[in-house]
Amino acid sequence: MLTLLKMYLLPPGIIIVALLFALVVVWHWRRRWGRRLSIAVVLIFWALSTSRVATLLMDPLETAVPIATQKQWEQAQAIVILSGGRLFGQYQLNDFDDVTPMAMQRLADGARIKRQTDLPVLIAGGGGRRGTRHPPEADLMAFRFESSFGLPTRWREVQSHNTEQNALYSARILRDEDIDTVILVTSAWHMPRARRAFENEGINVLAAPTGFTARAGFGPRSFSPNMTALGNSYWALHEYIGLLAGR
Repeated sequence: MLTLLKMYLLPPGIIIVALLFALVVVWHWRRRWGRRLSIAVVLIFWALSTSRVATLLMDPLETAVPIATQKQWEQAQAIVILSGGRLFGQYQLNDFDDVTPMAMQRLADGARIKRQTDLPVLIAGGGGRRGTRHPPEADLMAFRFESSFGLPTRWREVQSHNTEQNALYSARILRDEDIDTVILVTSAWHMPRARRAFENEGINVLAAPTGFTARAGFGPRSFSPNMTALGNSYWALHEYIGLLAGR
C-alpha cells in the first residue's frame, strides 16, 4: 500500500494526477484556471526532468553527511551495505531475481572497503521469500557479493521493508555481536536518512556514500529534459519526503 501511495506522490505519478485534475475537473468548471494549472504542471514536469533542477535537489542530500576517512575506518567493527532494489525474473539467471545497478554500485564500494579493512560484512534488505525465485534482497546481494567480488557476507538482515527497518533489525544483529560502530555503505543521496535511522538505534555511523550524481552546469543541455535527470529528481524528492516523515 505504501509503495502504491509513493507512486502517486512522486513524479511522474503526481504529475499525471495533477494534469488529469486540471483537464477533467478544473477545466470543466473554470476553463481559465484549468489552462493555467495545465501549463504550470507541464512546466514543473519539465523542470524536474532537467539536470539543473535535479542537481539543485540532490546537492543538499549528497553533501549533508561528511565522508569518513580511512583513518576513521579504524574505529569500525563491521561494514553494513544497504540493499538497493531487485530486478525480477532475470533470463540469464533462469528467471531468478537479481540486484539492480544501484545495488551493484553499493556492493562494489562495499567490496573495496572490505578489501582495505577486512571487516565482517552485514547486508540489509528484506522482501521476497527464502527458497523461492524471489528471495530477500540481502540474499540476492550476498550472492552477487560472493559471485562477482569473491567476498563473504557474515550476516544477512532479511526482515526489513524500508530504511528504518534496515536499521532496526540490523542493530539487533550488531548488538548481539557487541558491535556499536559501523561503516555504512549506501547511495550518497540516501545517506542522510540512513545514517539517522542507524543512529536512532544506537549505532555509530562512519559514512561511506557511493553513487554520487553528476553535477550540472548552466549550459543549454542542463535545461533540456532527460530521463536520467527525472530519475534523480524522483529519488531526491523521495528522500525529502522520507526525512520529513521520519521527523
